[in-house]
Amino acid sequence: MNSQPSSRPGHRGPTRPLFLSLIVLALVMLTGRTGAASPTSVYLPLTVGNRSFGIEPVGRGFYVATAITHAGDERIFVVERGGRIQILHPDGRETTFLDLAARVVSSPGEYGLFDLAFHPDYADPASPGHGSFYVSYTGRGQDQIYTYISRFHVSADPDTADPSSETWLLKLPQTQIYHKGGELDFDPRTHDLYAGLGEDTHPPNAQLLTTLKGKIIRLAVDDVPPDAAGDATDLVAPEIVALGLRNPWRFDVDPPSDRIYIGDVGENTWEEVNVLALGDPPSNFGWPCREGPDAYATFQNHPVCLGNPTFTPPVVSLAHTDGHCAVIGGKMFRPPHGRAQFIYSDACSQQIFSLVQIDGVWQNTRLGDLELPGLITTIGEDVDGNLYLGNTASNGPIYRLILQ
Repeated sequence: MNSQPSSRPGHRGPTRPLFLSLIVLALVMLTGRTGAASPTSVYLPLTVGNRSFGIEPVGRGFYVATAITHAGDERIFVVERGGRIQILHPDGRETTFLDLAARVVSSPGEYGLFDLAFHPDYADPASPGHGSFYVSYTGRGQDQIYTYISRFHVSADPDTADPSSETWLLKLPQTQIYHKGGELDFDPRTHDLYAGLGEDTHPPNAQLLTTLKGKIIRLAVDDVPPDAAGDATDLVAPEIVALGLRNPWRFDVDPPSDRIYIGDVGENTWEEVNVLALGDPPSNFGWPCREGPDAYATFQNHPVCLGNPTFTPPVVSLAHTDGHCAVIGGKMFRPPHGRAQFIYSDACSQQIFSLVQIDGVWQNTRLGDLELPGLITTIGEDVDGNLYLGNTASNGPIYRLILQ
């Protein structure tokens, strides 16, 4: 999810790995989990902060959580970068839903298992999408690393997936170890699956329509028959819905507002939150011609930036001079009383923000600061709309975010 810099932690040049990446890598390359508790042990809720903002640890320990989601019931699914998907049950048990460690390349750099999305009709036996879910990860094919977007099916046991059911929907070759994107999110109204893809550390990719890198794409997954297996990449045609993105690590498809809220990890100076209207023509968010509110000088004379292309500016830009390093796009939060708001964070500063649009004006509010071990990696939700944070801990809980 990170970037690229010189030896100074606060600086990122176009060809060197970001200080943040080095911290993440040092944690991710641990060979496994240590000090595991018994299967029934669970962290007791402990609110940290005031009554309207805080966190409480949940679960007994996960290995670099990259995504947190649900399947329409009370279970919480936690994706681990090394290749496992764990279930946190309501009674506190943790079990393995799917183990892809043998297929996932999770080091060096930003390789790994990135996300999990359940088909909107996952629980409907009458639907072709019954029991199907989708993952994104980096893996090896012969001598090449690829980003895979794959479909799997659950087994007869609802707490265990069938590892032999993998069907590839996208297989995109990678050349560098950074900027992979990885988000997957459905529009439940259309069953379209949206996927974020980083520019693979080659900035012009974000502007080139000849590659899917540096884009958000849409996949009509129901075009792939339920019984298809193996390579089905010729059965689904990716459609570009946004370009000019550097590393859209996390975004949220929000049907009530007909928008996608995108966190795009920046390079030298700015982190961005972009907003894309669903159904509109593809938006171009400017990278590498622009970074945040500014022109990005390195590429001003590059062919992809010439000819006066039209760029959509970010609705929020977070400056690195304020301690920010990698925006962690979040989730729409709709409290029982109050306005719907997009909740997001920054990996390094661990500040939590709320973004709303009021009378056509975007208002960005800093809700508070956290002090979690390592770095914040993801924001997810459970079936009731409660939000959770993941981090780079090699054996720690996830954290429920208290917002009132």
